[in-house]
Amino acid sequence: MTLFQAMQRGALALGTFALVTAGSVALTRALTAERIATHQLAYQHRQLQEVLPQTLANTPVARVLESTFTLPNPEVLGLKSDNQGWWVSGSDNDNSNKHSAVIFPVVTRQGYNGEIRLLIGIDKQQRISGVRVTQHQETPGLGDDIERSRSDWITHFDGLGLNSLPPEGWAVTKDGGQFDAFTGATITPRAVVNAVHKALEYAANTPLPITFEEPRS
Repeated sequence: MTLFQAMQRGALALGTFALVTAGSVALTRALTAERIATHQLAYQHRQLQEVLPQTLANTPVARVLESTFTLPNPEVLGLKSDNQGWWVSGSDNDNSNKHSAVIFPVVTRQGYNGEIRLLIGIDKQQRISGVRVTQHQETPGLGDDIERSRSDWITHFDGLGLNSLPPEGWAVTKDGGQFDAFTGATITPRAVVNAVHKALEYAANTPLPITFEEPRS
């Protein structure tokens, strides 16, 4: 075998190895991305149930997912066009007019590190039935206390309606409001409080499939 032939064979082997390695890396990334997307979807499905009122908490996920409707004026909630919400009512043998709720996806871009995505449930009495953070990039150990797994701060909205607090009360305590901020992190909770307040205003002023009762203070 000549030196030239040996070099050709070596180059071919090296090229084949590079192609196989690149293909393996690409396949691994694709499979990893698919698993991440699947886990994120399952996580959101669980959170849809978590923001429902207790009277609807046992509604099967499949039924919740089928209860979609197109959100009017989604930009008010920080969303792009053609977004959907969920309208969940009591089971067929229940009183659907008594137990029902809507769930909105909400995006605020006032976070310390960018977007914070939320799911907000509102019951028939126009009260918050639950709020969960579905995605954020806030600082670990500081701003991530908005996660339910990290603290119970996000549950302090439960049961509140638009008129439960004066307008100035829908703010963190540093701004004269009713909601605690986090030690060393005010921007993150401020963004979430503003987003929840905006969702309640949206529900009060937007035609939705649910028929709300008169709000209570």
